[in-house]
Amino acid sequence: MRLRSRRRRPTVRVTQHGDPGDDDLLFVLGWGNKPGHRSVEWLLDRLTYEGYHVHAVELPTNGWEFERQYVNPVRAYAVDRDIDLVLSHSTGGLVAAHLDLAVRNVFLSPWWGMAASGLDRLLLPLVRRLPTTRPLVPSGISREDLGELKLAAELADGPANASPAFLRMIHGAQESLPPFNPDDVVFVSLSDRVVDVRAIGDRTPSANLVPYDGGHEFFASERRERTLSMVFDALDGADASSLRSGGSDAPGSTGPDDSADGTQRPQSMD
Repeated sequence: MRLRSRRRRPTVRVTQHGDPGDDDLLFVLGWGNKPGHRSVEWLLDRLTYEGYHVHAVELPTNGWEFERQYVNPVRAYAVDRDIDLVLSHSTGGLVAAHLDLAVRNVFLSPWWGMAASGLDRLLLPLVRRLPTTRPLVPSGISREDLGELKLAAELADGPANASPAFLRMIHGAQESLPPFNPDDVVFVSLSDRVVDVRAIGDRTPSANLVPYDGGHEFFASERRERTLSMVFDALDGADASSLRSGGSDAPGSTGPDDSADGTQRPQSMD
């Protein structure tokens, strides 16, 4: 008799960073991001230095049940610790939007729509119907799409393919997004090629949008210091309109060179 192999059940992982006595911040990472990645580590270090006790949520990369495997574990973690401030990126932004909690959300390039075009847009609905959890659909994501400071090793450490079951689950979550909370702030790069920028704009009132210069991961982009200052203000309660008129920190402004932040552009690890 041939036994059918069991699928490994996806698991949400949470690591804590900073002083437990500081203000709690739930940070829901994007697809394939890990706290140990240099660009993510840079952001975690800056958040803890700013005075946050960060709960970094690493999401499964190949789930098939959105509520059970993604939303419920993250919601339970936040409720158990009475966390009322949430930062999220990409897939993490899709999960955070479904948490249904009385929290303030700051979204970074949320994955609220598929960035498919041409033939890919025609084929994607057919691919999603395939009854398999095997990751066989290439993501097509490049280092340039994510940010100039993204290391090749970080990209290689993440998933290269997605499964039809995962894509079907994500599509269902995108189609069932709850109403937008007017207190939330959404950061978006208009040149983002990973997520559907139009889907972000369709869901978010213009008054709640903050554009930034860079790739899908602002924290792996050369102008990340300028964006980070606005993210800090948003976490502190500033509304999007005040952030958009933030002078030298605004996207496209001619502020000081980003090298002044004390960081150096990492060398390629190809």
